[in-house]
Amino acid sequence: MSPTVSRRAFTLIVALPAVILLSACDREPSFGSDSGEPQTLIASTTWIQSADDSETQTRLAELQDAIDELRSATASGWIGTQDDITGYLTELSGGRFFADQGADSLSVVESFLDEYGTRLFGVGYDGLEFGDEEAPDANGSSVIRAQQVFEGIPVLDGTMIVTIGDAANEPRLNAVGGRVFADVAVDTEPTISPNKATSEAQRLSGATAQGSPRLVIMPGGEGQLAWEVVVVGTSEDEDELTLADGIYFISATNGDLLNIRPGSAHARALPAFGPQVSSSKRSSGKVGSLDTQNQSPSDSVLVSGDNPIGGTLQANGVVVEGGRVALIDTTVPTYDPATGNGGIYTYDAGGSDDQSRLPGRLVTWNSDRIDDPEAIAGHALSRYVYDYYAALGRASWDGQSGSLISTVNFGGGDFCNAFFSSSLQPPQMVYGNPCEAGGAPAEVSTVEIDTAGHEITHGVTDTSAGLIYSGQSGALNESFSDYFGNVIGNRLKETDTAEVFEGGCTGFTSPTPMCRPNPEGGLSLRYMLNGNTFEDYLYILNSPHRLNLLGINQDFGGVHLNSSIWNNALWSIRSRLAQIDGVSGNDSKLATDFDKIAYAALTRKLGPSAGFLNARTAIEETTVEAGADPAILRVVQETFDFNKICGGCADPTPGPGLIVSSAPQTQLAPSVVGDQIAWLDLNEGDGIFGYPAQAGVGKDPANLSATPETAQVVFAGDTVLTLELPGTIARYDGGIKESVDEIGFSTLVAGLGGSDAGAAWVSMENGTVKFIDPAGSVTAADLPNLGGAEVISVGTGDGVVALGSDAGSVFAWQPGSEVAEIGAMPGAVMSIAAFGENVIAVDDTGTAAVFNASTGSVTEVSQDAIPFGAAMNAHYAVWTNSQGELGGGVARSEGAAFPDTDLYMYSPATGTIYNLLPQRGQQGFPALSGDRLVWQDAVFGGDDILTATIPSGL
Repeated sequence: MSPTVSRRAFTLIVALPAVILLSACDREPSFGSDSGEPQTLIASTTWIQSADDSETQTRLAELQDAIDELRSATASGWIGTQDDITGYLTELSGGRFFADQGADSLSVVESFLDEYGTRLFGVGYDGLEFGDEEAPDANGSSVIRAQQVFEGIPVLDGTMIVTIGDAANEPRLNAVGGRVFADVAVDTEPTISPNKATSEAQRLSGATAQGSPRLVIMPGGEGQLAWEVVVVGTSEDEDELTLADGIYFISATNGDLLNIRPGSAHARALPAFGPQVSSSKRSSGKVGSLDTQNQSPSDSVLVSGDNPIGGTLQANGVVVEGGRVALIDTTVPTYDPATGNGGIYTYDAGGSDDQSRLPGRLVTWNSDRIDDPEAIAGHALSRYVYDYYAALGRASWDGQSGSLISTVNFGGGDFCNAFFSSSLQPPQMVYGNPCEAGGAPAEVSTVEIDTAGHEITHGVTDTSAGLIYSGQSGALNESFSDYFGNVIGNRLKETDTAEVFEGGCTGFTSPTPMCRPNPEGGLSLRYMLNGNTFEDYLYILNSPHRLNLLGINQDFGGVHLNSSIWNNALWSIRSRLAQIDGVSGNDSKLATDFDKIAYAALTRKLGPSAGFLNARTAIEETTVEAGADPAILRVVQETFDFNKICGGCADPTPGPGLIVSSAPQTQLAPSVVGDQIAWLDLNEGDGIFGYPAQAGVGKDPANLSATPETAQVVFAGDTVLTLELPGTIARYDGGIKESVDEIGFSTLVAGLGGSDAGAAWVSMENGTVKFIDPAGSVTAADLPNLGGAEVISVGTGDGVVALGSDAGSVFAWQPGSEVAEIGAMPGAVMSIAAFGENVIAVDDTGTAAVFNASTGSVTEVSQDAIPFGAAMNAHYAVWTNSQGELGGGVARSEGAAFPDTDLYMYSPATGTIYNLLPQRGQQGFPALSGDRLVWQDAVFGGDDILTATIPSGL
């Protein structure tokens, strides 16, 4: 009989409060693939469908030949992605290109583009104008940006970004991205003068042009020569700060208006920051089961209905087939009757929680009286949020005239959420049904103006700053949504309050999970003026996605919780400015000017990995550039200083350990072999998948891939193994990437185990466990009969693989033999590690125990363990242990209970247990190789990788 650790009552980690309700987006990826070997050319279906058959075959063949030649010449794994519009490449990555010895970075770029530029991108080096090389980042990589030019004139939207690795030593070209236009051949002599173009832009806008017009070429076919006129400032009939009314493009041939784009001249730099999604992708999805084309604003009818939180709402609909009225608003300026896109649309999920069926059924009614309060509210509130951002110069939520789609009545009363998803096709807003707690209503409705403003602002952020949903950047993402949600909500409700989602609590007199008491004496989900400063930061880790799937909720590193710090700072600034004006925030010119400054900072200044200090700088720079009232800058600086959002004002005291990577982005779940360390790098995207990164101790980190599609990174000897979308295990050996296995969802849940001797994984779909040695040889074995249980954790060391199941079983496997059960835990085994005959397991009851497969002995080492990983070497077992709850202002004000974790170590030889890292904040996810320990640490206000050595003989 296998040894069993006794069961006891223990409640694991976190009881998150209702504050974690307004999530940025759905984050459940699809996993599993039927594909074979990796493609080296990813073709664009959009371009193929739009091109002639003969052109398609020729272009794809030419691109493939060029990529194959490049891969052969450089002996590296280049992969190209075809652009939706040009048909040439938009991204090339995965390889290394060197020029002659001693060449600088720009010479490397020139050599590459002279040889491959025209064949792969349609434009060579001579068709580009390069800027200065940016300073190398922490990885030693630099970026050189280029503007496409034709006969010295810039081609609008024609940009290229080249990534250079090891820029300071032996520069190599690692990746090329962007879009350039191969067919430009326009006459570059203007027949319309710049003065006439300026006059026309001012006449059309009613405002004042800034600076001199710039001659540009608008892409499309051979191109169109145009004058770019930036219209900024105060128009004759306005008396308010206007950061930018628009950029007008006037034909340099006949004086016609060719295009208008929102934003200032600074907007041209935005493609370097935000996610690049072409307008063709934005409109690729049909917005309804009904034909939404050929509707026009003249077909619009006024519809009305009861607001779920009281009163009556009005909105715009259209009459469709059968005389029914559909909730489609075609009166917005972005609506295109030819495509049926660009309007506002509202759907009904009918209580289904199946995201694959979204957006659901288009809401139609027999009359202009809409009897579904949730539907009329979703429709009317979308228009109000749309209009707010339109007044700031934004064309719909994405700035590209995208359709604004909402679905109401999603899920049951236990869904308790609302989200905006940029990943759904088409992107959309989703509202759940009113939440319930204990069988009783916990709110009036989720369809409320603060929620609508909050969630649609996530769409604004996703398509501008692209703030990563993790750690400080994720907290900023949440906070900007709270801020603008409340600004928009106060304007509609004509209130001046720091309460967020108070409308959803209308009629409630007692607190509920969604309606909490606030200092104003009311009930609301959140409260902006919470008093938290940067000193109150909650130092918690972001957990790998596999633990999220197993129910461990770390709030993506505290994104909803630490957002309260930025909330408090921004709303304090706004409140003080309103006090200076002596009026409400809605009526204060200083306060509303600050709203515009905050919007411009978010959409024009911030990048994906920005933290609180970056955001402060962005606010201050924008305030100065906007020429705002000096009182705004003074209040901004004083408030940020008071809230400790300043360099050195709230730095924690670091504990022992050498920093491997403390870049602004999140680094997760390290692995180590010798002095080489690998981890998952989330430097863009959704806070789940990222880049595999690697560094030697004391060396600069480098990403192994140019695409953020990795869920986990481990070592198999001196090679690197990654678990990647859409469902593959890849192996990196000397810069060469190869596919090792096709896997399913169960592998994502259990994860990979890595070590000096090799790596392991399981597939519940196939009932197998596999081990790969450093040479790439794979050994497999069948899993035993688990009686309906599933393996949910994997570890390996010294050639032995350990497996843990959700029923508490602990298994060991020596490749070449059968899998054997060696013991059992009281709960589900969430983390496991092995080295030879010893195995350490951590379960969801808080128990940690060490098993010896040879003797059958079991030693319980903790009843306060946290399943943030485990590690073993020949001498020690290391795990994560709770030291009680984390304190601090954020934890107190938000009612959040998270454990303060340290790394603990057990020595089987002496029976001694050590606390390796007695410091504030969470540490976890250890890995061992010899005497080298690496781990993930939150001590710097994010997720960083640290390392230290452990002496033997303890």
